[in-house]
Amino acid sequence: MSDYIICVRNKKGDAFGDEPGKTSYLAVPENETEISYTRHSLSMSAFLREIIHSEQQEIIFFIHGYNNPMDVMMKRHRKLKEGFKNVGYTGEIISFAWPSGSNTLMYLEDRHDAKKTALELVNSCIRILASQQSKNCTINIHLLGHSTGAYVISEAFADADTTSQTADVNWTVSQILLISGDVSSDSMSDERGISIYRHCNRLTNYFNPYDAALALSNIKRAGFKNRVGRVGLPNEAPAKAVDVDCGTYYNQQKDELEVEEGTHSHSWYFYSEAWYEDAFYTIQGKLDRNVIPTRQKDAQGRLQLLSPVGITASGS
Repeated sequence: MSDYIICVRNKKGDAFGDEPGKTSYLAVPENETEISYTRHSLSMSAFLREIIHSEQQEIIFFIHGYNNPMDVMMKRHRKLKEGFKNVGYTGEIISFAWPSGSNTLMYLEDRHDAKKTALELVNSCIRILASQQSKNCTINIHLLGHSTGAYVISEAFADADTTSQTADVNWTVSQILLISGDVSSDSMSDERGISIYRHCNRLTNYFNPYDAALALSNIKRAGFKNRVGRVGLPNEAPAKAVDVDCGTYYNQQKDELEVEEGTHSHSWYFYSEAWYEDAFYTIQGKLDRNVIPTRQKDAQGRLQLLSPVGITASGS
């Protein structure tokens, strides 16, 4: 078995750096930890042959956050594969590796590189898979954006709507899931987020009011507005956008969540069985947002993430 990556970072010898570069399609054996361009790169056609292995295919694209060098990105990728597999997901997970440094002080430069390479998420990932739909194959494409990965998605969809080669093509994704989303809450209104909402069936925003990395007081983000991963969606979000408040769950379960990489309150999703169960229900799309059993409404009618219920989505 292999781990699949679409990388838009520059090559440094046989490895990959932290700057924008040409798109590479990679298949990394599960027993290898170092990513090699020579050993692991495939042509686009060979990559597609490897990942499309049934007439009905579920694919999650994972878009990582800032300060994620290739080794951290690979650990996150494999943690996601393990977590989703444990709740019954049988599709593929493909990581989109955009230029992101290993220095926490490079936050603004990382956002610049994210914007610079965002359109490749559409061109090199979504469009090539959407084009396979006509070949006796049904592909459900989902996006999972963590932290600045939400910004990459937002910029990619906005750019695609203003670029002739993508604006004139009918493409869409099924579910978009944001965790610790590092975009301003007001940018996700119906009017300002029109491109992202136009090209998805549903967007689910998981937010945590205790997220320290997204706090306005965090020195790296001085002057930024409230983030959607900390305060939730704006009131002007469309009906296809769904907020799931994870604050109560996180506050009650934080001592039980063994976070291996990243700020605890910002990266706990990767280590939470409850979140994987809820995310899998969401990706399946069989249940209305209000009856997914890993959630409950609070007194104000807001959806809250519950502790694990012991029911996997495959048994629903």
